[in-house]
Amino acid sequence: MPTALNPPPATLDTPAMNKNLGDYLKDYGAPLPTQEALDLFLGIARIVNGMHEQFAFYGSELRVENIILSADQPPRVLDCGIPQSRLAAKSATPSEVAQGIRQDIHQLGVILYRLSTGQSPPERRSTYNFRADFDEASDLPPVPDPRAAHPSVSPAIARLVAKATARDEQTQARRISELLLLLDAKTELAAESRAESRREAADQPDVSASEPPDGSAPARREAKVTLAKRSLPVVSERTGFVINEAAVKRDAPSSPQSSPTSLVDGIAQAFADLSGTGERPTGKGFKFFLVGVSCLLLLAVGSAAYRLVVKFRLGGDQGAATRPNIETLRRDAAASNRPKLAPTAAPEDIAAPLPPLVAIKGGTFEMGSLDGQPDEQPVRRVTVSDFEIGKYEVTNAQYKAFCDATRRPYPEEPNFARLRNYFLDYPNHPVVRVSWDDANAYCVWLSERSGDLYRLPTEAEWEYVARDSPIGWDSYNSGGAPHEVGTSVPNELGIYDLMGNVWEWCADWYGPYPPNPQVNPKGAPRGTHKVLRGCSWYFSTVPCRPTSRFRFDPTLNYWFNGGFRVVRAKG
Repeated sequence: MPTALNPPPATLDTPAMNKNLGDYLKDYGAPLPTQEALDLFLGIARIVNGMHEQFAFYGSELRVENIILSADQPPRVLDCGIPQSRLAAKSATPSEVAQGIRQDIHQLGVILYRLSTGQSPPERRSTYNFRADFDEASDLPPVPDPRAAHPSVSPAIARLVAKATARDEQTQARRISELLLLLDAKTELAAESRAESRREAADQPDVSASEPPDGSAPARREAKVTLAKRSLPVVSERTGFVINEAAVKRDAPSSPQSSPTSLVDGIAQAFADLSGTGERPTGKGFKFFLVGVSCLLLLAVGSAAYRLVVKFRLGGDQGAATRPNIETLRRDAAASNRPKLAPTAAPEDIAAPLPPLVAIKGGTFEMGSLDGQPDEQPVRRVTVSDFEIGKYEVTNAQYKAFCDATRRPYPEEPNFARLRNYFLDYPNHPVVRVSWDDANAYCVWLSERSGDLYRLPTEAEWEYVARDSPIGWDSYNSGGAPHEVGTSVPNELGIYDLMGNVWEWCADWYGPYPPNPQVNPKGAPRGTHKVLRGCSWYFSTVPCRPTSRFRFDPTLNYWFNGGFRVVRAKG
């Protein structure tokens, strides 16, 4: 934890400084240097972590206006009227404690965003935001990448902000120590956190902290807070208060355990050691469980041995049930006399700055397939309204204009064998390595620029226009890379590359189809993966059909065969 703040501008009265962090940032008038921002953040994180170890939390009161700075002592966080804790009249439940800790970690991310950019995160704008229409409401507002507001923000700070403010509970840090471990190993606090974890694992809490590798003075002992992994909170059956699980084990009377004398006893002791309770499972039920596990292991070993024998001794591919691969698909396609697709001249409008659109008249159709995968069923009647959809997939040039206008980082190089420097040197090819969040942000920017409502297509809209579309640049035709948009055969509506080239993000969360008829369905109300449609140039186990579905994490952008096209809503 820092013992003094870096000097602010000359207009700030440093010697007598005893003010809150919000006023300090206003007087500074610019983003703080990276090291000072990290020092302040880590000092505040220590204090908050100390409250978490007592199952107390600040909630919405953890903000810059309630953090007091002084030139001669570490930052202080005001209690703001005693934070909720197990000292209250009604003890907090484990779920309430977990939610409070999650909100505190989110607030720490917001504070670090302000320290590194000099400004508050932008308020949530839902006018053109497709996620706001289809995603469930959340009490934790989204926080963008701080590098979009200030390009000089270090990647370490950007990672901390992203980990602290992630909307998905599985992605967000569950404890403050997870944030500290994201820092570079050379930073003082990350090294201290790792050293503290090692000491606790070795049951040596009294070992003194080593000096940082840069030779600076170690952190003050009286200000240090243990940031190692803690036991989960449990509720005492005797008092009803939330207590520490380690204390329960420490205070419980110890019972002597006999040494294992057989294989079953040894496995029972291993279960006891893994569970942390010290009690061995006994009885016939446990023995039947061991017999069942043993049978499953024998079955797995026997199945693997059988496959090896069939493959190497009984004719290989003729008798073995092998998974399909790209060479198998190509042989099957050649055997069926499927002609190779020859590229055609691309229309001139592929280079338009805004994605060209095709007007679609709404109607009713049968969505899904009885012959496809289980997630394509059941088939039901779906009605969609009029809309306009992109004639082509969004190109590198169109997405580059968005990145240049918003300072968004360019997509990473996909490393295609014959298309080097893909994003910059192939402007009319479909953009790849964009996440669902990237595609949605492009739609928001396009809406603000044009004044019309652009968004990603729903699954129903996409399948409505993709029916009877010919297969274009799939794994059989592509030659191992995506092609320039508009060079395959369009469907009857004049829309290109619906079946091939790149998978296309849709607006919907991935989930099962409802059985009843629907009007303008928008997919599941919540989920963990977003839907993609249309297959791609690259081999996939998903068949290339208008009804085929694929899913992917909406925050990831490392997929080199996924892109998107846009929809402009009518009215």
